[in-house]
Amino acid sequence: MVGDRLSSAKATLGGFELSRPAKPETVPAFRRYATAFAAEQGAAPGLVGDVALAVTEATTNAVKYAYPPGQPGEIEFSASAEDGWLTLRVRDRGKGFGEGSSGGLGLGLTIIACVCNRFQIVQEGSGTQVLMRFVLEA
Repeated sequence: MVGDRLSSAKATLGGFELSRPAKPETVPAFRRYATAFAAEQGAAPGLVGDVALAVTEATTNAVKYAYPPGQPGEIEFSASAEDGWLTLRVRDRGKGFGEGSSGGLGLGLTIIACVCNRFQIVQEGSGTQVLMRFVLEA
């Protein structure tokens, strides 16, 4: 199980949660956790690929844009599976959307929306939370 492989992952009912520094090396770490968890839940290879893409985009956005350059920050990741749904959450406690230019093409959120069955961005208080839900087919 994913939670058993890394001592810093906290097991939750039906899933796990963890946090890492807002650094580039967090992107592949979260992607590995997400894909391993999706596969453990019975996700088909195509769905595992969609999960990898969505988590990569959400985590990359948090690493690049959540915190001002040089300011330390954390990114939280959680995954759960319940009632045929795989739910993934990437959250930062940074500055949020709408402050300055991304300097990119802005395709990351569009990509996430295209590969998820349900997608939501939540900005309440400090930071941004990206919720991604995928149907786990039997």
